[in-house]
Amino acid sequence: MVGTPVGARCPNCAGVKRFRMLLKPRELARAIAYGVAVGALGTIIYGLIGRSIPFLGPLIAFMIVGFGVGQAVSVGANRKRARELAPIAVACLLIGYEIGLVGLIAMGGGPVGLNVLLAPILALRQDFQLLVGLLVGALLAWMSVR
Repeated sequence: MVGTPVGARCPNCAGVKRFRMLLKPRELARAIAYGVAVGALGTIIYGLIGRSIPFLGPLIAFMIVGFGVGQAVSVGANRKRARELAPIAVACLLIGYEIGLVGLIAMGGGPVGLNVLLAPILALRQDFQLLVGLLVGALLAWMSVR
């Protein structure tokens, strides 16, 4: 049996071109760029306005960001459904979180050094809600690409 977009079929009847399902390097690079950009932008927006909105906690914020990253990766890959895209979406969310938080610290006038690069990881150790928000966001990023 061969998996096709409409279900399982025998190899003779399937007639699916395997190359149509594969990602091109340009689509892969665009998917990664879109995902990291949306992850960083979402983290920056949450950092700037998230504290002033009482119901927008880290859990809800990173659920939204995770879904957005998954959709951005999907759009970057031209809406193809390759199994490589799900871990890429999760990695884009985590890298975007790192870049966004470092960007927030740098925009605040703090010195950029090794301590700034380790700040997002230390923030996860201190804030359990943020860790759960990132994990749920990663799950949503994974599911929205598959």
